[in-house]
Amino acid sequence: MRWLALAAFLGVISCSSIENTLGFRQYHLRSLTLEREMNTPRAEQLRRFHGAVTAAEKRDRLGYYYSVQWNGPAEKADEPVRIVFQYRQAATGSAAREIVIKAVPGLRGAAEFQVTGPVYLEGGRVLSWHLSYYRGERLVETKQSYLWE
Repeated sequence: MRWLALAAFLGVISCSSIENTLGFRQYHLRSLTLEREMNTPRAEQLRRFHGAVTAAEKRDRLGYYYSVQWNGPAEKADEPVRIVFQYRQAATGSAAREIVIKAVPGLRGAAEFQVTGPVYLEGGRVLSWHLSYYRGERLVETKQSYLWE
């Protein structure tokens, strides 16, 4: 009976996981023409092109959109948030570019990084990226693409 209780306890522990504090989603808007079917990519295209009237305005919205959401840790909720996004593009070689977003203290938040307009049109597609989430001076979590070294 003890072994059964121990096995059940270990099963419950093995199913628990640490809460992910950093959520990440990317979208690549690569065409000026809209999808024909009413589906998620078309809705995302309509959202990104909203307000763009001319072809030049639409062309400047082509590129990569990275949405980041953070949550916690609760004991550091009063410290400022800093999200650092580094990326490499096809035409820039091994040179890494960096975008930093600073946010007010709080338990949760969201931000968006954009590689669009002339940066995207001249630099080309994003080949690799690295995302770092800081609370104060403490690194909380990182995410990166497969090709980031």
